[in-house]
Amino acid sequence: MNLAEILREFYRLKFGQALTRSARELDEVLLFFLFSDYFGLPNPYRVFFLEALPFFIEDFHNWHRRMGMSRSPLEWIRCC
Repeated sequence: MNLAEILREFYRLKFGQALTRSARELDEVLLFFLFSDYFGLPNPYRVFFLEALPFFIEDFHNWHRRMGMSRSPLEWIRCC
């Protein structure tokens, strides 16, 4: 192992979990804003998010599985 690999592994072990957790939280906030209108919460940005909806179906599937739901909570989204 050279020094660069050792430092990279040290950084991954020291900060990797915190960065991964922070990125997951930001993804969940984005998903909340994307789908909040469909949960009955007003969303002033829904027009902007409609174009992005097809790109987030896979992320939505991973989110509802992480939350313990085996099927999508929205009947109009068939991701499973």
